[in-house]
Amino acid sequence: MEDYSNKEENITEESIDSSKDKKMSWDEKYGKKTKKMKKKTKVLLAVIIALVLVGGGAAVYGYSRLMKKAMDSLGDETMVESFGKRDMTTYINSTAVIESQNVHQVVTSLTYPIKEIKVEVGDKVKAGDVVCIIDDQDINDRIAVLEQQASDEERKQAKEREVANRQLQQTRDAGNSNITGASSKTAEAKEAYEKAKEDYKEAKNAYKEAKAELEDSFEEEDPSAAAVVSELKGKMESAKAVQAEKKAAYEAAQEAYDQTVKSTNESVQAAVNSNELTLSNLSSSVSATATELSNYYSMKEKTVILAEQDGIVTEVKAVEGLPATGAILTIEDDSSLRVETDVKEKDIFKLKEGQEVEISNSSLEEVTGKGKISKVIMFAEKANEQLTSTSTINSATSYKAVIDIDSFDNLLLGMKVKVKIATGTEISVDAVPYTAIISDDDDGEYVYVAESAGTADMYMVKRKNIETGETGDYYTEITGGELEEGDKVILFPEKVMENSVVKITE
Repeated sequence: MEDYSNKEENITEESIDSSKDKKMSWDEKYGKKTKKMKKKTKVLLAVIIALVLVGGGAAVYGYSRLMKKAMDSLGDETMVESFGKRDMTTYINSTAVIESQNVHQVVTSLTYPIKEIKVEVGDKVKAGDVVCIIDDQDINDRIAVLEQQASDEERKQAKEREVANRQLQQTRDAGNSNITGASSKTAEAKEAYEKAKEDYKEAKNAYKEAKAELEDSFEEEDPSAAAVVSELKGKMESAKAVQAEKKAAYEAAQEAYDQTVKSTNESVQAAVNSNELTLSNLSSSVSATATELSNYYSMKEKTVILAEQDGIVTEVKAVEGLPATGAILTIEDDSSLRVETDVKEKDIFKLKEGQEVEISNSSLEEVTGKGKISKVIMFAEKANEQLTSTSTINSATSYKAVIDIDSFDNLLLGMKVKVKIATGTEISVDAVPYTAIISDDDDGEYVYVAESAGTADMYMVKRKNIETGETGDYYTEITGGELEEGDKVILFPEKVMENSVVKITE
């Protein structure tokens, strides 16, 4: 077997020299060509590296510019808020349709054909405007016949009887109008007084709190703190003076109302007595002809029908050319509004008369209103159907609350509105700002959330269905649906579109 143990020692100088000779001979033979190739290779590599660097830089620069343009194209940042628990004062939410507090049905006791209807649905009218004329041809013909049959005395008696009846009716109508006007003024004065009381109460509390803080801080000598207390005291005294003024105005209005009712009742009673006296004096001598003639005189007066209040014509039932059949049209006062809203069974005991209510419209920002509960109907009307399940029972139960609207902007009769009733109860629940909620008659309620689009600062708008409960000053309770804690809820969804890309700010 060959021994390799000393193989390294067998390498001689001659063998080394021989290797050098061979290498030298290769270099001598190919050296120049190899150097040129290496030089070309280095240049080529340098060019390639330069191109890669330039291309890569351009790509990075182009991507950067593209991202900047994309971000700039998204416009302003979209406001979001993380979904989670919130403390809130609770409200009860519902929907309702705007109604009038004063609805007047224009009716007639005559059964003659309608000659002309002078208004259409939607027309605004004033009290005293002519709204309908009944054909009086048959009445005139009958009057002519009776007047020919009647003596001068009978015609006189017939006219006296008709005038007495008309004056009585006019006195009653005028009295009712006066009472209505006085009642309205009293209500306005009372509202102003109640507001003045609240203002005084707030000013008084602010003054007491500031005074207490000043005393507790032992800085009575602090000029700025003392000035604040003095200013608040002045506001309190001013508010107290306003309250006294409004109280006096309310008491005066109430006294005027009481006096109006009293004087109206006296006037109506006097007219009744006068009418009865006139009829009594005539009854012994009035003939059948005179009585009939008097009745036809009265019917002729009724052929021209006037509006008895200001408002909007909301319904026309009569048809020109056909006989009148009682109700002719409806006039609703659009300056005195109310709503009647359904209330869930679980909420009925939270409602009380006098609770404040906010009115709004989800699609019209300029529509607003405020009011108070005037009546809670604590009786549930049930649908005429067999109640076979719990869900059917719940859906068939409906309590109601009547809300008188005190002030409003752009509310229209028949408009569908949102009703938010303040209950004053504080709770901590999962909630989102009420501005984030979209309500759709077909799709229910939902919100938009911002989900990461895979790139920093860019988010995709996605929809999530929700179920809502009570509403507070700013938040609405979420009782079910697809929202998860931490979801970035978009506060103003009307400014974005589903599946669009946005920037956000919290």
